[in-house]
Amino acid sequence: MMDKELSQQAVTVSDLTFDLLRCCEIKEKIFAKDHGLKVAEFRCLRIMEAQTVYSVHDLALSMKLSASRLTRIIDGLVATDLVKRVQSNDDRRYSNINLTTKGRSVVQKLQDEYTKIHSEMLTYTNPENRREIIRGISLMHGIVQTWLDKNFPFQSLGA
Repeated sequence: MMDKELSQQAVTVSDLTFDLLRCCEIKEKIFAKDHGLKVAEFRCLRIMEAQTVYSVHDLALSMKLSASRLTRIIDGLVATDLVKRVQSNDDRRYSNINLTTKGRSVVQKLQDEYTKIHSEMLTYTNPENRREIIRGISLMHGIVQTWLDKNFPFQSLGA
């Protein structure tokens, strides 16, 4: 059983993380819409910026989506010439996903603008608070990752 202080802290963290997630989802929805993307497409592009080629399987795992759901997202990105499917050299039954030249340009623009939004938000507080925010979010991320790894070892988000 939790002690009273831990219980109160758990309620506070639960409420804060729930509301932060809600705010971040609203921010992502507005940002994606402003760039002619669906939220899922924006998230897919954010993941793809880190690597040049993805298998559908690996990308689905990264996004925690079924392959069929990811295929629909990729279809939308292919239709707008942001990504292309390339047949796997290892197994012709599978395809890999690459950013197109246009896609790389859009991803860079999205990254720059998304960073600018967060930079603006950070100006609402002083440098010491900014450092505390980064420390706190990093700490929380690590704690959540540890909990996921312990409780759902094959489903966690990874580093």
